[in-house]
Amino acid sequence: MKSFSLIILFSIIVLFSNAQKWYQNADSLHVKRASLALGTEGTAFIGTLSALQFAWYTDYQSTQFHFFNDWEGWMQMDKLGHATTAYQAGNNLYKINRWAGIKEKNSIWLAGGLSYSFQLAVELMDGFSSGWGFSNYDLLFNTIGSGLFISQQLGWHEQRIKLKFTFWPSGLTNLPDPEGRRAQNLFGTGLHEQWLKDYNGETFWLSANIWSLVGKPNNFPKWINLALGYSANGMLGAESNTWKFEDSPNLISSSRPRERQFLLSLDIETENMKLPKALLWIKPIFGVVKIPFPALEWNSNKGMIFNPLYF
Repeated sequence: MKSFSLIILFSIIVLFSNAQKWYQNADSLHVKRASLALGTEGTAFIGTLSALQFAWYTDYQSTQFHFFNDWEGWMQMDKLGHATTAYQAGNNLYKINRWAGIKEKNSIWLAGGLSYSFQLAVELMDGFSSGWGFSNYDLLFNTIGSGLFISQQLGWHEQRIKLKFTFWPSGLTNLPDPEGRRAQNLFGTGLHEQWLKDYNGETFWLSANIWSLVGKPNNFPKWINLALGYSANGMLGAESNTWKFEDSPNLISSSRPRERQFLLSLDIETENMKLPKALLWIKPIFGVVKIPFPALEWNSNKGMIFNPLYF
């Protein structure tokens, strides 16, 4: 997944969370705020697509528009990445729009539409690239992510169920050759690359606020979430652990097992916590990233595992 949109998302969050009175939405349209918000969103949209053109597509020839079935790739981790990116972009752009005083429904549709349009533009660029192709499955999961944000905000006026992610280095790049070399070629040599490229180290979560879903009882903590996670490990290729290096005609195959991980954990809903002003920056960060907690894991190769602390 070309996750540059997550980088832009974090940049937007940091920019606006440092603004004075970030958590005080304007009662009516605030022209200066709206100009800043819409200008930033438009710049992010165009700038990210331009960055993708140089970073991803210049090494591949342009072709006629074509489709690409990548459902089996990366054990569906890429698809959950698409859903999470679309959801998070929409949710956080909505907050910026409301801060600017844009009306509720207009904020929802503007944020959801911009997020979905960005993902669709990337898919169209893929469709004309010899290295990829237009993926109907990517489009489906983009729709799921945007739809989850829009439907909750329209129906509940809040996000009771969130899509989040976590990352912890997989360690595959530290393996001896040829596996280590293969991992470095795929995922990079530093954390600044690996957190975007190495699906082995990523986990995607569905984090649901129990208090809001059971009717908001007075005697139940507002900040406890139940989190369901999915991850995969042992992947040294999209569909198999077989490859060739550019400087050798020999086919290399790794015996490293590919495995799926299904997780049950807890999370904290920072939106429902009263925090001092000095800690308000925590809210947008942990609205995207799940807080580490113990987790019960079912592993496709190892069975049931208890993780005292899962990142």
